[in-house]
Amino acid sequence: MNTEIQTVIEKFKEVRDILKKFDNGDEAIEYLVNETKLSKEECSTAYDIIIKIED
Repeated sequence: MNTEIQTVIEKFKEVRDILKKFDNGDEAIEYLVNETKLSKEECSTAYDIIIKIED
C-alpha cells in the first residue's frame, strides 16, 4: 500500500481513538465541530466514516 495512504489511515485511527473516548456520538461530533470549524453535518458524516475504521 502507498505509504501516504497508510499514513492517512493511521491518522484516522488516532482520531477514531479520540472520538471513542466521548460518552456518545453527539459529544464527539461537537468536538469535531469545535476543532475543525466545519458544519455539524460535515462533522457528523466524518464521524460516521472515521468511527467505522478498524485496526
